Amino acid sequence: MRKRIAGAAAALLLGALLAGCGPTDAEVNEAQAIAEVKADPAPTPWEPRPCLGGEILQSDPSGTMQTIKPDCMDQALLEATQEFTEPLPPGVEWKFESVDYSNPEENPSLEMPAIMDGNQDTMVAHYWLCAWADSYLQSVENNDFQGQEQGMGYLAKYTQLPAVQAWHVDPEVFEANVITPAQAGDPAALQNWARSCPL
Repeated sequence: MRKRIAGAAAALLLGALLAGCGPTDAEVNEAQAIAEVKADPAPTPWEPRPCLGGEILQSDPSGTMQTIKPDCMDQALLEATQEFTEPLPPGVEWKFESVDYSNPEENPSLEMPAIMDGNQDTMVAHYWLCAWADSYLQSVENNDFQGQEQGMGYLAKYTQLPAVQAWHVDPEVFEANVITPAQAGDPAALQNWARSCPL
């Protein structure tokens, strides 16, 4: 019995001594790393919502317009990214805001929008443009001339993308006002435009 009491007392004494030592360097480093991640979390990959309605597209009664079912927009975007032939900059992944239109917390009015077929292609093209604009502007900031050349090569392709040709109003105006000045060495208009990007 005395041995048990003595053992318990020794364990308590050892615990008290260890507690008085404070956290180890490894514990401090781990806590600091966790705090940094929480303060500046890395973007999570886009996780498309499943399309439960079967067919993605539906036609209006007149047959003149096709729309995407709201609960299938993520699936349409996923397919559009798979069909898109141009690469994203290294380290960038496709990521879009998902909305569950049947969830009152995400869509309080519960109104179902009419999403025209083609929106998914223009959203993909816009995200791609934003990604390359960001890459190009970072290269300008870092005096990375090779990165600038690569970025501008992709930016110059934007107005020729099929989705832009089909859906963009006056793509030549965008090219003249935003892309051409950057090609000439003045990225101010591109910097101003890129502020509206989702990246």
